[in-house]
Amino acid sequence: MKTIKRILAIFEYLVIAAVVGFGLIVGVYAIPKDRMVNNITRSTPLLQTEGNYRYWAADILNTQSDNFSDSLMADIAINPNTGNLLYDSMINCYVGWRDTAESSEWLLRVAGGEPFYEGYEQVVYGRYWHGYLIWMKPLLLLFSIPEIRLINMSVQLVLLCWLMILLYRELGLAGCLSIGAGILILNPITCAMTFHFSDIYYNVLITCIVMLSFRSKFDEQESWWTVFLWSGIAVAFFDLMTYPLVALGIPLILYFLLSRKSFGSNTWELIHFSIDWVIGYAGMWALKWLIGSAFTGYNLIADGLGAVGLRSTGAVENVSMDYVYVVMNNVQAMLTKPVIAGLVFIAVLLVIGVLCGKMKFKLSTSKILQILVVGCFPFLWYYVIRNHSIVHVWFAYRVLAITVAAVVSMLFCFVSEKRGNTHEKD
Repeated sequence: MKTIKRILAIFEYLVIAAVVGFGLIVGVYAIPKDRMVNNITRSTPLLQTEGNYRYWAADILNTQSDNFSDSLMADIAINPNTGNLLYDSMINCYVGWRDTAESSEWLLRVAGGEPFYEGYEQVVYGRYWHGYLIWMKPLLLLFSIPEIRLINMSVQLVLLCWLMILLYRELGLAGCLSIGAGILILNPITCAMTFHFSDIYYNVLITCIVMLSFRSKFDEQESWWTVFLWSGIAVAFFDLMTYPLVALGIPLILYFLLSRKSFGSNTWELIHFSIDWVIGYAGMWALKWLIGSAFTGYNLIADGLGAVGLRSTGAVENVSMDYVYVVMNNVQAMLTKPVIAGLVFIAVLLVIGVLCGKMKFKLSTSKILQILVVGCFPFLWYYVIRNHSIVHVWFAYRVLAITVAAVVSMLFCFVSEKRGNTHEKD
C-alpha cells in the first residue's frame, strides 16, 4: 500500500510540475519583447568582442564560458515567432544563419530586426522546457546581459555563503570541505558568468540548503525522496543538458553525511533516491515532448529521442568515442593546477586537524560504501552519455565534481571532529 501511494504521489507531482511549468512558459512568452530587444542590442557588442567561447583565465579549460549557448538562450527569448502563443511557447525556436557560426551575430541580427534572407533558418528547439526563460525574459526587460551576469554572480555568492554556514552548523568543517570540494570543481566564477552553466549550480545550492534547513521535517515525515524527485524535475525544466548528474550526486553525498541510519537503510535509500531523481528528470522531460507535440503538431518525441541517441553513442567525425579516451579527457579538463592546489589544501587541513587533536579517527562504516558508489556515478555517465561528454568536455567534466566530493567525504568518514554531536544507529 505504501509503495502504491508513493507511485501515485510521484505521478501527481509530475503532472503538477508539468502544468505549472507549461503555465509559466506560456506566461513569459506573452511578455512584450521591445524592451528585451533594446537591452540585448546594448549587450551584443560585448558578446561579439568575447566571441562564442571566452576564457577568463587564458589556456585554462575550465574557465571557458559559453556565449554561444547564452546567445541562443537570448535568441529564443526575443524570437519573432508566429504570433500563436501556445505554439510558440512549446516549439521554442531560435534563428540562425548559415553564413556565420557566431551566435552573437545571429542575436544581433534578430535584435536589429534584420529581414530574413536566404541562409537563415528557424531552428526548432522544443525538446527542452527552456525553464530559464521564466527569469531571463523578465530580467531582460530591465537589464542588459552584462548587468544580469552581475546579478547572477551576487545571488550565487549569497546562496553559497548561506550553504557554507548551514554546513558548518550541521557538519562542521568536514561538511564544508566535502561539499565545498565538489563546488570547487564546478568553478563558481565561470558559472556566474555563464547562464548556460548556472541552472545546475543553482539546483545544487538550493537543494542542499533545503536539505539542511528542513532536515528534521524530512526525517519526521520520511519524505527525503521528494527532495530528489523535485530536484530531477527542476533539472529537466531548467537545464539544456549541461552536467545534470551533479544535481543528484552532490545532494546524495550530503544526505549520507547527514544520515545516522544503518548500513542497510542507507543502501536502500541510495537505490530508491536515485530512482526517484531519474523518474523526476526523465518524466518531466518526456512530458515536454508529449505536451509540445500536442500543441505544435511537431514530433518532439522523435526529436527528443533522436537527441538522446546522438548524445549517448552518436559518432563524431575525427573524434574518438573510446571510453577510456572520454574519461581521461574529462579528468584532464578537471585537474588544472588551481584545482590540484585546492585539493591539496583540503588534505593539508585534514592532516593538521588530526595532528592538532581537533579530529579523531572514527570509521563510519554505515555510509562510506554508499558514498563510494555515488562517487562512481560519473564514470557510468561517461560510458552511457559518451558523445556529449567528449564533444562538450570543457563543461561536461563538471560531472566529476561528484567524485571529488565523494573522495573528500570518504576521508572524513575515517575521522570526525570533536564536536560530540553525532552517533549512529545500529
